[in-house]
Amino acid sequence: MLLQIPLEIVGEVHAAVADETVLITASSDTITVDIPSLRVGLLALRGVGRGKQRSETISRANVVLQLTALSVQFRMAGGTVAILGSAARPGAVSRVLGLAPLDIRLSGLFSLLRSLWQ
Repeated sequence: MLLQIPLEIVGEVHAAVADETVLITASSDTITVDIPSLRVGLLALRGVGRGKQRSETISRANVVLQLTALSVQFRMAGGTVAILGSAARPGAVSRVLGLAPLDIRLSGLFSLLRSLWQ
């Protein structure tokens, strides 16, 4: 069992990525990253590397989040597409995609796809 040093955070940050604004909010033990488009989401995912490097980066971030009892929710089109940290419960989809411990949320992905087709 890991020793936890729980943090509570509050704040809001606006970040520019590829001429779009990513809103990052924090309240208590949850950080929410609102990704404005699929293009920005894919750029962010590519930004953490590929293959083994991506897996190591995600795992390291997860360890820090677990130690601090924090979670990061990644949202697109009004739905949560992934969670990393203490609230993440990665399942088969995450493992098949090689993204565990990132918890891929099918309901959020379906919401995203639905918004793309409208």
